[in-house]
Amino acid sequence: MTVERGEPGTPEWADLAAPHLARYLFAAGFANGRRVLDLGSGAGYGAAVLRSTGAAAVHGVDVDPEAVSQAQVRHGGPGVTFAVDDCQQLASSPGSWDVICCFEAIEHVPQPEELLVAAGRHLAPDSVLLVSTPDRASTAPFVHGRPRNRFHEHEWYRDEFLALVRRHFHDVELHVQVETAAAQARRDAVAALRQGLMASNPLFVLAWRKWPWRRRDERPWAKLAGLAAPGITDFPIVPAAVADVYGSPRFHVAVCRRPIAGEVA
Repeated sequence: MTVERGEPGTPEWADLAAPHLARYLFAAGFANGRRVLDLGSGAGYGAAVLRSTGAAAVHGVDVDPEAVSQAQVRHGGPGVTFAVDDCQQLASSPGSWDVICCFEAIEHVPQPEELLVAAGRHLAPDSVLLVSTPDRASTAPFVHGRPRNRFHEHEWYRDEFLALVRRHFHDVELHVQVETAAAQARRDAVAALRQGLMASNPLFVLAWRKWPWRRRDERPWAKLAGLAAPGITDFPIVPAAVADVYGSPRFHVAVCRRPIAGEVA
């Protein structure tokens, strides 16, 4: 894993976009006409998506000043703002919010419990926190007790993640973002196609894989992967009870209400 934060317009975006955008479109169902705080807003595209789908205002926060600066230039505008802040503290984030999104951020912070407490402190009455993180059952095995992904501080199995958020919220609905069986089948088909091409004329294919002599992602062999490129509908967010019906679980998505303010589990 060399790229963790997706940004539209980069070569990695085609591979990273689908699950990320699907999460923000899921959040759009909660955000229409409401004020939204986006934790770990990164490149800022998510805040722009939420605003464009009906949020009254969106404020994105991120610990990286460069990311915040670029997000403000590319996506800032009426109803969309960005600021530097630590998601574990939210010391600079003003007021309370109707919806707080925390997508693929909680696994990056050293103290995830503090993030949940801070988010709960900034929720308005009758509001909701949406938090997602990779399912440890679908990621690479830990190395020396830590996630293989060098950007991650934590990864959780489903029961572990549910226990974590339930320590801080009275009402938790656990959803699952799955990779559909169709998306997996397309990926397997591309692998089979490559194997068939290699077997049919290995010397020709070996030369083809290196031609033309330019960036690897511009070569025809690499572009075969585009046949399996995922779309937003390949990563639906569904109730945990029926996740296996749709495909393979990839991310936990918790819908959290009524923070347990001031209580220590």
